[in-house]
Amino acid sequence: MSFLLSCFAILGHFVVAIAHDDSCDASLLQLQEKLDRSQLNFSDNPYILHFRKAETAGQKKTSQAELPIVMMHGMGDYGSNPAGMVPMQNMLAGIANTYVHSVELCSNPDQLSHCSDDDQQNGFFMTMEKQVDQFARVVRADSELYRGFNALGFSQGNTVIRGYIHKYNDPPVNTFLSIHGVLMGVNGVPDCPLTSGLCRLLTSIISHVGIYSSFVQDHLAQANYFRDAANLKAYRASCHFLPFINNEIQGPGNQNSVHKSNFESLQKLVLVMAQNDSMVHPKESEHFGYFKDGSRTELVTMRDAPWYKDDWFGLKSLDEAKKIDFYSTPGDHLRFSKEFLHELVARYFASNKPP
Repeated sequence: MSFLLSCFAILGHFVVAIAHDDSCDASLLQLQEKLDRSQLNFSDNPYILHFRKAETAGQKKTSQAELPIVMMHGMGDYGSNPAGMVPMQNMLAGIANTYVHSVELCSNPDQLSHCSDDDQQNGFFMTMEKQVDQFARVVRADSELYRGFNALGFSQGNTVIRGYIHKYNDPPVNTFLSIHGVLMGVNGVPDCPLTSGLCRLLTSIISHVGIYSSFVQDHLAQANYFRDAANLKAYRASCHFLPFINNEIQGPGNQNSVHKSNFESLQKLVLVMAQNDSMVHPKESEHFGYFKDGSRTELVTMRDAPWYKDDWFGLKSLDEAKKIDFYSTPGDHLRFSKEFLHELVARYFASNKPP
């Protein structure tokens, strides 16, 4: 129930922010009045990972010959989800014979776990910068991770992991496996896992107030990686997160060499794209491609993009060192087989040893 109330509190703030604007479409307010709290139901969210059969392998403590794994879930999901993240955590522990930590992002910086309601809502309403900071607190407090870890992200969780690598990377990430990650941002609000009426309301409010307004940037995580390729001036001036980890803010003092060197320190970057992704627009963002600067229609591959050619944040350096592998899966966002995940974990995590 607290999650439902929090969602409506945020929506209320959005409505209040535009209510004094005479040009505001009254249908937005009418739609909010008609919404029933029961519509805020994530149980049938098609973008939350579900395992039909729970794995039974228990958690393990790491030995000197094993490197642990850290998982970061996507928006709308939560780290202690008994139908998805927990059985996956146990499955990975069995495959790689190592300790696996499924991260939860609590609202209280001092609380590091046992906050499923917070964790689920924070995927929407905690800024990406704060999510990265809380992720860092969690992994730094886990004594099993002090020598470093392999990272596995799903959807938006990969943006959190990427931010951690750029900003902190202590303890360091060895191999970063990104499954359907919004790595280069989105050029449209991701398909919302709420009911369609509420999504239309939220999208309409964002359109009215502006994706780069300070209010939206401070209250909606997805706005922090909305990269409008046809309006880069506004994006670089007002977007609170992605342009900074991309090192694309021009001018003295804006380039962060630590962001680049931390990313270059990865031993392996594994990028998985969904071939028919309806959630991430464009889907090529999952392979560090995107729309060509100045366009919302013309695509550019990673190796043809300026962020690669000019090596803004270390992507070209990793590629030239043959440290990037590419995969794709058939179907939609976060729809992949257990066998595919098993193969990747066995290939990239099971054989990795700590320094």
